[in-house]
Amino acid sequence: MARKSVIQREKKRQKLEQKYHLIRRSSKKEISKVPSLSDKWEIHGKLESLPRNSAPIRLHRRCFSTGRPRANYRDFGLSGHILREMVHACFLPGATRSSCDHRMVPLPLCINGLFYLYIYGKGMHSIFIFFH
Repeated sequence: MARKSVIQREKKRQKLEQKYHLIRRSSKKEISKVPSLSDKWEIHGKLESLPRNSAPIRLHRRCFSTGRPRANYRDFGLSGHILREMVHACFLPGATRSSCDHRMVPLPLCINGLFYLYIYGKGMHSIFIFFH
């Protein structure tokens, strides 16, 4: 599990990003509209005066349950090993364990635009998830 201070730092960055989101977006639009270079430098100076942690590039996606910063799946907000544990414990409806050969690559399943197949992992550790 991630340290509490790291998780709190990430939450602080999320709050700052939400606070300065509109200012940052409007000044970036202004830069693209202004023709003179000197005006662009002034607007760029305003962007630089904003806190560094308010930039969206500094945000890092973390696992919802453990706070792990790597191997996260956006669909679930969980890291890979927690996702696998939850599938094995039958906590995710529609997810099944794979038992196919690792050389076989299953094709995405789409029947009348209703079902899709997501594959996480390789070989015997794959997880198939069907969405309706």
